[in-house]
Amino acid sequence: MLERIHLAVLQEVEKQGSLTAAADKLCVTQSALSHSMKKLEQQLGTPIWLREGRSLRLTQAGRYLLELAGRVLPQLQLAEERLRQFAQGERGSLRIGME
Repeated sequence: MLERIHLAVLQEVEKQGSLTAAADKLCVTQSALSHSMKKLEQQLGTPIWLREGRSLRLTQAGRYLLELAGRVLPQLQLAEERLRQFAQGERGSLRIGME
C-alpha cells in the first residue's frame, strides 16, 4: 500500500540526489530506507528507480509518483494545519443567537 512516507521519500531523494543523503535528512538509516522502498516496489509490481551503480534514476512509474507527491503532500499538510486550527479554536464558525 502506498503511504505518505513513500511520497516524502521520493521527494527527498529527488531533492538530495541520493538515497543516503535523503536518509540522513529524514533521520533514518540508508538501509531502512532502501528496504522500505524495495518493499514498495514489490507491492506495486514495478520498479520506481533504475539503479545505475550508486545513482538512481526514476522510472516512468517513479516520475508519476513524484508528480503525485508534489500535488498530494501539500494538500495533506494544509489539511493537518486546518485541523490543528479547528482543534485550537483558531478556525471555525461562531454562531450567536439573540432573542
